[in-house]
Amino acid sequence: VSPQRLLLLVGVPLGLLIAFLAPAWTGYDEHTHFARAVDMAGGSLFATHEEGLGTPIPASYSEDTLLVQQNWVDGNPAWTAALTGDLLGSSPDGRTVHVDLRPTNASPPVAYLPAAVGMLVPVAVDAPGVLALWAGRIANLAAYLSLAVLAVRTASAFRWTLAALALLPMHLTLGATISPDALTTAALFLVVALWTRVRADEEIPLWLLVSGTLLLALAKPPYFLVLALIPVAGFRRRTPEGRLAARVGAGTLGLGLLVTLLNSATKYQAVTSTMGYGDLALQPEVQRERLLGDLPGFVWASVETWFTELNHYVQDWFRNFGFFTSRLPAALPWLFLLLLVAALLRLDRKDFRGLRGPDRWLLGLGTAGMILVLFSSSYVYFTDHVAYDTIGQQMARYSAPLLVVMLLAGAPRRLVRTLDRLPEEMARLVLAVVPVLATASILLTWLV
Repeated sequence: VSPQRLLLLVGVPLGLLIAFLAPAWTGYDEHTHFARAVDMAGGSLFATHEEGLGTPIPASYSEDTLLVQQNWVDGNPAWTAALTGDLLGSSPDGRTVHVDLRPTNASPPVAYLPAAVGMLVPVAVDAPGVLALWAGRIANLAAYLSLAVLAVRTASAFRWTLAALALLPMHLTLGATISPDALTTAALFLVVALWTRVRADEEIPLWLLVSGTLLLALAKPPYFLVLALIPVAGFRRRTPEGRLAARVGAGTLGLGLLVTLLNSATKYQAVTSTMGYGDLALQPEVQRERLLGDLPGFVWASVETWFTELNHYVQDWFRNFGFFTSRLPAALPWLFLLLLVAALLRLDRKDFRGLRGPDRWLLGLGTAGMILVLFSSSYVYFTDHVAYDTIGQQMARYSAPLLVVMLLAGAPRRLVRTLDRLPEEMARLVLAVVPVLATASILLTWLV
């Protein structure tokens, strides 16, 4: 079984189960991302802000979202056939409501395009909101898996690693729901795949190099910073192909920075902070000044937060879906993670052995820098506290796309020789069984 075939054999059925059986609008901030996709499907590429704060969407879509949330708050099962029947019987009737789309301003429209394209017909014919949701989820899943497969096919190294991390339960649930994180994560995988080819001095079709790097530049920030891998690898190779890749990578990196700076100037409101942790007094300028005035304290707090909360992140990578956490024993996610690392060290053993010296150290330092950037973004936009006590609240989801570069840089090479005894068939089985068990346990959380 090839890496891309494993990705499809496991990812397609699991993704479809999530798309149809996951309670409606309960993915990560899915109710807000759904409204943004509806807005785009209705013809607004960029979020409009009529009446000050919101964009009009059919009132029934908003009411259906509240119905699902209230059903869960009241202690009822999160997913039932009766509730689904009620949602299928609710269609737009001409009334509209204004929905606050400021939480979506952080991501350019590109990150919402797959879901919006999938919802074009349901929105145009005034279909029930849950049908529009399912259509958006399926389109998002198709885009996510297509890009992930392209990344695996493109890569000249670490193909099993890319396939396995594309099947990480958190990534798969984001891919099968409406979220800008799905396309962003898949685009990051594609850029890592392009980096492996630049590093190996292999030719890359110009259309693939430009489109792949451009996609990440226009996806959810700050992951465009991973594009720095391309110019660093390209200039170090000192070949015409390497210099071309470096120029393209540097150009798209600059574009990503420009787009992020333009978006950061718009009015933004963190949806999770207002929903789960009380009202947020958004003051990015104040928070930025506080952070810059205490850089050593911030760096220490970030390192401390990462290691003290790492268990929460690992649990979320394998057990969490939006508001729900599966009933898996807390030790199993760690076991799953260790099994995946062992299997990948066996299957990609030549690639791990070959990544050493400056390439590995630069990758590790860049990953650490990205983690600090994520913590700083959390402090500036997701809290109004002086202290750093809440900077890790979103880190499980935000750090998950970086697992691929974390693993490439940090996986213990000393184990490679020991794991040579592990049969490759057993290693492939691990890559298939882990996401199946973890995802099944998440689905059973609301089905049983």
